[in-house]
Amino acid sequence: MYELHNLIEKLQERKTKFEKEYIEDEELIKVRNVLSKRLVVLREKLKENPSNQSLLLEYGFTEDELRRISERILYLNEKYATKEAKLEKYEKLIDYDIQELFTYVEFMRKFNLDEKLCQALQDSLISLDKNIYQFKELNKEE
Repeated sequence: MYELHNLIEKLQERKTKFEKEYIEDEELIKVRNVLSKRLVVLREKLKENPSNQSLLLEYGFTEDELRRISERILYLNEKYATKEAKLEKYEKLIDYDIQELFTYVEFMRKFNLDEKLCQALQDSLISLDKNIYQFKELNKEE
């Protein structure tokens, strides 16, 4: 089981690196929202104590980070502005997820888990993969 957990951790690390490129904008939007809320709090605190150096420093840092992140979000939004770019992005994520699931089935087989369960999962994945392929092809025809 330790070996299985190690393999799963490595796979999840690879997935995180892969997804970072494609879901970075979503994560940055969350960070931007948190930073915006923090700026509001800092403004209120600075109204109470305008000479507090640590608040001024944090406010400046937070404002700079918010600006930098907002610029990155704009860049990513432009990069994925077209429908084709968005479709390609999610197509790659779906393909990666399907391959990851096939890998998990192989892990189950390697560690002699229930063969009937492994086969059922693999059959479902093959069907899902075929259906997604057909769906993509139909969308291309439009």
